[in-house]
Amino acid sequence: MHLAADIIARVSRRLADHAGLELPAWVVETRTVARCAALGCDGAAYVELISGARGLGELGKLVEAVRVGESSLFRHLPQISTLTDVVVPELRAKRRRQLAVWSAGCSTGQEPYTLAIVLARALPDVQLAITATDVSDEALADARANRYPTAALADVPAAYHDAFEVHDDHVAVVPELARLVRFEKRNLIERGMRARFDLVWCRNVLIYFSVDARRRALDHLIDATADDGYLFVGYSESLRDVPEVEPVRRGEAVYYTRRGLVAAPRAARTATPLAGVPTSRVRTPPAGVPIVPRVLVADSRIVLKGTPDAAALTSELGARLAEHHARVIVELDGADVLDASLVPELRRAAAAARAAGGQLVLRATRASTRSWLERQGLALEDAP
Repeated sequence: MHLAADIIARVSRRLADHAGLELPAWVVETRTVARCAALGCDGAAYVELISGARGLGELGKLVEAVRVGESSLFRHLPQISTLTDVVVPELRAKRRRQLAVWSAGCSTGQEPYTLAIVLARALPDVQLAITATDVSDEALADARANRYPTAALADVPAAYHDAFEVHDDHVAVVPELARLVRFEKRNLIERGMRARFDLVWCRNVLIYFSVDARRRALDHLIDATADDGYLFVGYSESLRDVPEVEPVRRGEAVYYTRRGLVAAPRAARTATPLAGVPTSRVRTPPAGVPIVPRVLVADSRIVLKGTPDAAALTSELGARLAEHHARVIVELDGADVLDASLVPELRRAAAAARAAGGQLVLRATRASTRSWLERQGLALEDAP
């Protein structure tokens, strides 16, 4: 069963309006066809169903079907290290007795549990409360279950292994740490949090949103960040175009503070990755005054060979985008094996490049490589 282009477009608009999702047409079509088959209806009837109030339940099932939901324990260690080595000492200096944390778009719970583990150890005398939210009932159910495959410990530093109970077929966060996390359903684009948080953690969520939804989500995230709080987003989610926050780079990681309210130490002020905006303190321009865009430099090329590693590709793409290149061209023909794990990294990098005013170009001449790109829903653009 194939769907007409107008049906795919209407389903895509409904997903964007309801959950702010902006997904490749092939993903929307594949998941919609599966839901139509489950209900025994055609595309037109399905659109009619999810467009009305009586179809909200089905719309929720479609969101479940298309959601990305990638997560892992101790994911992207440089950001975890920045949290423990930089942010925690600053929090300790403020002599806080309580610490409020929001893990937004928490998926199946690995990130809020990671925060509970590292913050409880780093700040043993502080009362810690973590609110973890996601739009997916299915993901939240998995998160509350606190049950992960034993292989999940592979990315956890050995020093933190004692934070887990190891069973024959799964691992779980020890109860005293798991209890620090409270899970609740929340659509990031529909309503803001009433509370203010010392730390807001929202990684690899914004890249799947439409432009309007991203702006609404960011408004909620920023509003929920305390005046002297910290906001962490994913590596490829540049907030260069968001005047309300100020980026601070420490080592390989970046976090954000509310502009005009908190000054980071001068020694820490260097160029921000994926942005190109200096972190030296500047005043927000008055309304109506345009912000001068950054100057982009020459193209940069990355040649994939052998079996490319997704994590290594992410790091390399981030470095090239941080150097302000107008285009980052990824040559794929040299790769012997192209794994599906590369797809989200390429998609995130493309979104980051667009946000920074640049472009990610995927280049291939081999028929097999071009066919793989097409199957994955990745746009192929020939670079001169």
